[in-house]
Amino acid sequence: MPAIKPSIVAASIACLLIIPCIHAAPRPTSPRVEPPLPERWQPNADESRLMGEFEGRATNISPKAQRFPSTPSAESIPKTFSPWWLRGQVQSIGKKTHRENITLEDLYMRAIRHSTQIRVFGDLPVIRETGIREAKGAFDTNAFLNSQFERRNEPVGNTLTTGGADRFKQDEWSIEAGIKKKIATGADIALSQRIAQTRNNSIFFSPNDQSTGRLELSIVQPLIKGAGVGYNRSIIQIAKIDSEVAMSEFIRQTESHIQEIARTYWSLYAARVTYLQKLRLLEETGKLADEIKARENIDAQTSQIFRAQSAVAARKADLIRSEAAIRNAQDRLAALTSDPRLLPNSGIELVSADRLVLSGEMVDAQQAAQTALQCRPEINQAFNQLRAATIREKMSRNEVLPELNLVLKGCLGGMDNTDFFSGYSRQHNTGAPGFTVGFELKYPLENNIARARLERRKLELRQQVDQLRTTVDSVLLEVKISAREVGTAYREATAKYAAVKAYSEDIESLQARRSVQPFLDPAVSALIGAEATKSANISQTTDYIDRMLDAQDRRARAEEEFIMAASEYQVALVNLQRAKGKLLAFEGIQIMRGRDEQNLPLLYLEKAGRDGKSAPSGKANTERE
Repeated sequence: MPAIKPSIVAASIACLLIIPCIHAAPRPTSPRVEPPLPERWQPNADESRLMGEFEGRATNISPKAQRFPSTPSAESIPKTFSPWWLRGQVQSIGKKTHRENITLEDLYMRAIRHSTQIRVFGDLPVIRETGIREAKGAFDTNAFLNSQFERRNEPVGNTLTTGGADRFKQDEWSIEAGIKKKIATGADIALSQRIAQTRNNSIFFSPNDQSTGRLELSIVQPLIKGAGVGYNRSIIQIAKIDSEVAMSEFIRQTESHIQEIARTYWSLYAARVTYLQKLRLLEETGKLADEIKARENIDAQTSQIFRAQSAVAARKADLIRSEAAIRNAQDRLAALTSDPRLLPNSGIELVSADRLVLSGEMVDAQQAAQTALQCRPEINQAFNQLRAATIREKMSRNEVLPELNLVLKGCLGGMDNTDFFSGYSRQHNTGAPGFTVGFELKYPLENNIARARLERRKLELRQQVDQLRTTVDSVLLEVKISAREVGTAYREATAKYAAVKAYSEDIESLQARRSVQPFLDPAVSALIGAEATKSANISQTTDYIDRMLDAQDRRARAEEEFIMAASEYQVALVNLQRAKGKLLAFEGIQIMRGRDEQNLPLLYLEKAGRDGKSAPSGKANTERE
């Protein structure tokens, strides 16, 4: 038999080790920048069927808002409508306070720069992304090194062991080094080199002082259970899906935070306007009470004075509550933005500089629902969780199968009687390689563990399908309500505007009538006498006081309800974008990646300015996109 050249043997063994690794590991490429938002997976057949079902439901939504025939249609609010309490809220209300004009855009920028809550939200995706690298660790190449010295001194029960000596004595020093790696096909590969030097007192041990070397390659490839690239890379796919779920959660929480800032901002706007309205009401009621007090000896009764004074006290209490509402809204904005300029300084007066949007906006609920199906992070989360459940169910199906492994081993060996490393050199230039081929089969007869896991995964998959449907139901419901609320809030604001206008004219009419004819006509007084005249004047004064106080209450209530309805309309516009899943894009906010001072990954928000989105008071509002 011809001798095998050592170089050929070494090359063959190297190929056996390297070729599987080439297929397992991707070729190195230049670093790429990961997208800031999760990539949408290509849907499979089941996901496409579900999405088609959901899109069909969105198509059935009526584009226009429905209302009963008896419900009045919305009127328009004149562009010139600018009462004193809208103009006055842009001025400083408090005394000896530092005034700071703010817009909604300003608050968004402050929250982006300073909000610790947004930073907490942003840490979740990067924490989950570490799971991807951790999952890839299952395919890491592991190097190992073992070295030991063993001395044996044992009694001999067989003369053939030593050839005469009553105790067997042996010294052995060995070193073994190598690498182990699991590849994507599921195979475990190990390449090791062992060198050893042995010396004993047996006359049959020849040559004594043996130096041995052994190079061994071992490959164990699963053929059924645990086999295949798809199964072995499933953990990495699940880790990637978990990171995308976390990214969708970050988007959802961030949009909710931005939405809450907008809601609180317009609450502050309404609270400031309401404070001015109640302050003016207190002043008017105080003047009326002073007028009645001055007429105490003429035609005013004690009960009328008490009623006016009680009205003044009630208006003072309302004013105190209005001031508390302003301060609460300011403190909440400071907490939501975490702005260091606002948190420690309670003396800053935040003045809302945005103008109310009082023009109607037609909302296509059907288009909004279709947009929500594509953009809502909750739906992306539900689909990703369904994908993860599908992958886990497929893994469990594989784990139910029998375990059948192909075992391949090859080795080169050498021996010499010289120095420690001489056996290593001899293994490459003497003899021929040996090999082993075999199979391993293992299968639990009951297989309870694997079957229970498979059943659990099937139940989880069924649960995720129902969870997806529930999520879509909730999203479509939220879209319909949000779209309807935009129209409802606007129609309510126009109705409240009409009430404000009517009640204001009522008070002006009462004041004009009082100034023109405060008492009875003298001719009438001469006919009915002094006592009857006094009684008539008292009756007239009582009627005027009652009607004026009631008119003031009705007007104040209408003004307060109007500003609340108008602010709710502003919030409804923001809620609609949130329901569509487009709030961040609508506000020009992007999610970016970066590194902190410790070189740790982080996600942060970046906002691009946009003209017309938030027009300060005194400037024209441009059309929103």
